[in-house]
Parts: sequence; structure tokens; C-alpha cells
Amino acid sequence: MARKQENEQGHIKDAPVWMWGIAGLGMVLVLGSIVFVLYQAVAGDSSPPDVTVHVDSIVPTRNGFLVKFRAVNDGGSTAEGLTVEGELSNGSELLERSDTTIEYVPSRSEREGGLFFTSDPRQYEVRLRAKGYEKP
Repeated sequence: MARKQENEQGHIKDAPVWMWGIAGLGMVLVLGSIVFVLYQAVAGDSSPPDVTVHVDSIVPTRNGFLVKFRAVNDGGSTAEGLTVEGELSNGSELLERSDTTIEYVPSRSEREGGLFFTSDPRQYEVRLRAKGYEKP
């Protein structure tokens, strides 16, 4: 436990200058964080999520094929519970459909995921799209 040090007159000694510097730096960081959060709340980008989905790779698995993808949110809001749908087609004929949910895609960020298919996606047209989300 820290004890207060008193000088000969019974007065408490002042803290060293470096302690005041650290306290001042802490105060600046806390105030800066508060100002940043308030600025984002008032003037930040509040546009809706703008999600695009791109195929990264196709990997054979024991039970079929995995299409790895990247979902990119260029919007100003978070997409929660984002549903991603993938379709394999041969011209106008839909062969197979798969979907998944990505729990959380913050604004200006990206997340990775995968969709499983039994047919080889390399032999057909692969279409991926963001199908829907929830507002957090």
C-alpha cells in the first residue's frame, strides 16, 4: 500500500514531474477517445451495408467441393447475420444452391466463408450474392 510522504512541516510532498506527464497523457487519450466516438455518432457514415461477395478459391473435399469466398462491406453500417447464397448453373439451368450466414461484417471490412457443393464448381458458372442481413 502506498503511503503519503510528509516533509518536516507536515505537508504532503508533490508527485514527481514524470507522474504528472503520464497522468496528462492518459487524460489526453481518454478525452481523444470520447471525442472520436462522439464524432462518429454525429458525423460518421451511416449509409447502409454495401456487400459484395467474391470467389477466392475452389477446393475439392471428401464429400464434394468447397467454394471459399470473401464478403466485403464497403458501406457505412454493419451487416449482422449476413446471408450469402451461391448457385451453380449450366446456362439457364440451375444445378445446385448453397447458402451460409456470416454473423458479423462491420463497415469497411471483409470476412471469409465457404459454401459446399456436390457438383464441381469449376465445370459450371458460379454466382455468389449477399442475400440479406439484420441491423444490429
